[in-house]
Parts: sequence; C-alpha cells; structure tokens
Amino acid sequence: MVLIAEKKYACEACIKGHRASVCQHTDRPLFEIKRKGRPVSQCQHCRELRKTKQVHVKCMCALRNNDSDYASSSTCECDRTGSRL
Repeated sequence: MVLIAEKKYACEACIKGHRASVCQHTDRPLFEIKRKGRPVSQCQHCRELRKTKQVHVKCMCALRNNDSDYASSSTCECDRTGSRL
C-alpha cells in the first residue's frame, strides 16, 4: 500500500485480489483505496445534533450548497437558518 498525502493507494490487481494492504507495485497505475463502511451522509453539525439532542433528520445542508462531500463541508446551513435546532 502506497501512502500519498495521507491517502492509501494500491494497484488494481492487488485491490481485486484483496491484497491492497501489502501492495508495493509503484510501477503500475494506482487507485485510491476507499474507506470501509458506509459513506458519510450528514455534515459534522447534523451528526453532532444527532448524538447530543437525539435529532434524527436528513441533512440537506450540503445539497443546498451544491457540495457532495459532507465530511469536508465547513459551512453548515443549519448554523445560518437555525432550522435544525
């Protein structure tokens, strides 16, 4: 497995053969190894609300901002509108 900028990469053959953690093929095209589990579907603010106040709502913050990456979204529409509090 090759680390580049804190992201893990492996060649296609090692990924398909379930050997991504021991891949040392730097001469082949490398692909980013996806994280285990389900992808994050809420912004950090909505996740904290879910844990602390038992508020279970669908996060629409990133959809309003046209941002598909919930985990790296630094601005949350909830903070501006106050609709989820």
